[in-house]
Amino acid sequence: MGNIGICGAGLIGASWAIGFANAGHKSLVYDNNKDSFKKFELVCDQLLKDLTIINPDLDVNKIKSNITLDCSIEDICKDTILIQESIVEDLEIKKKMFEALDKLAPENTILASSSSYLLISKISENVVHKQRCINAHPALPPHVVPFVEICGSTETSTEIIKSAMSLYKNANYAAILVNKETEGFVLNRLQGALLNEAVRLHEGGYASMDDIDIALKHALGIRWAFMGPFEIMDLNAPEGIKDSFSRYRVGIQNLAKQQNTVPEYSDEYLNQLENEQRKRLSHSARPERIEKRNKMIALIRKLKLELGEDIQNG
Repeated sequence: MGNIGICGAGLIGASWAIGFANAGHKSLVYDNNKDSFKKFELVCDQLLKDLTIINPDLDVNKIKSNITLDCSIEDICKDTILIQESIVEDLEIKKKMFEALDKLAPENTILASSSSYLLISKISENVVHKQRCINAHPALPPHVVPFVEICGSTETSTEIIKSAMSLYKNANYAAILVNKETEGFVLNRLQGALLNEAVRLHEGGYASMDDIDIALKHALGIRWAFMGPFEIMDLNAPEGIKDSFSRYRVGIQNLAKQQNTVPEYSDEYLNQLENEQRKRLSHSARPERIEKRNKMIALIRKLKLELGEDIQNG
């Protein structure tokens, strides 16, 4: 299998390295900050521990043997089929990195950015071979949520998009195609809509942080773990999706009219959020909660696999 270049050795880079290595690729990891490699192995061990929950037979040593650390930028560009960039979310820094990668990598190497909001048309603005540049945005935490949304610019070739979709799917990622550029792609636009409404409800005094979270994790979230909004609507009425929307469209439209404001996210309100959240969960308890989050997501994925509801089955 072809080699994969990993540009950035933080959490996202480590997750990509493990994901591709687990699929049989050699992952070559570069970072201009040499100190990042000291943390990489610790992070890697924790991520692999989470993955063994999903698959107890996981060959951890084989995965590690497929990862090469402390590579130069030239190393990750030589003979690689894909370079996955996961550096700081700063447009100018990413633009410079893509210019460098474009000069060093063979012309048929796919250049992919993990950016959450920055569009590849902007990131690749000064790149010569724009046709091989894409966004490939993962979900957090990416090692136990193997999802990627792929989006090209108007300059990206159809062949590159097809190759990228095939590559990620063959590496066991749930890959979706974003047909045209939009800030936040699909994942963060859906998440952002929910976050904005949660803030409107909380800031307006309609419900507490606790109760808003409960509504998600003990109601909507249980269904959303294995069904999307369109499938949910299809199953919500006797005759299917058209029947469901016909029954509820007036209510849905009325809510939309009330939800067309943009929360201010003032410093005063953010301080209020911080104070309330720290009463619910202290800073010192956050690492343990993150570890528990990852374990629970892994267990949900294991259950979905056992019931045939995982990646390859939609």
